[in-house]
Amino acid sequence: MSAAKNDSSVIDRQADELVRYWLQLGHRIMSRKLASTLYPELKDKLPRGQVHALVLLAEAGEPKISQLAAELSLDESTVTRLVDKLEAAGLAERRRSTSDRRSTSVVITAEGLEVVTCAREHQRVLLAEVLSALDPAERTEFIRLTAKAAEAMRLQTGQGASG
Repeated sequence: MSAAKNDSSVIDRQADELVRYWLQLGHRIMSRKLASTLYPELKDKLPRGQVHALVLLAEAGEPKISQLAAELSLDESTVTRLVDKLEAAGLAERRRSTSDRRSTSVVITAEGLEVVTCAREHQRVLLAEVLSALDPAERTEFIRLTAKAAEAMRLQTGQGASG
């Protein structure tokens, strides 16, 4: 067996192991229970997908529906319905472009930003729990390697360094 083929086999096994661990972490971070505690008065109205969309809106500024759909990897019709729900909850609103009246963008409201702030705080607390299981040098290395992997994924998906 060649060295390259052996490396590929090792990487495949390691990737399988990483998938299991990241799924465990991701499930914990994005659990329905967590989503329901983010904003108690909206707990029955705010599924994980809406929280995720709000986080993207907070980062993206004023994306068009098509841009938001691409970021969420969803059909435009699905995102249109998602935005309808966010608007109904007072978490986002549509805005007509001043330069192109046919174009509509989506912006997060102050209430939506409150949800994002809560979501990020809960994620920070959960990730602090993960980091607390590591010694200081391991934490630094874990963060460094995670950043490197995230950058590689950004470049691979054509999003560039800015995300």
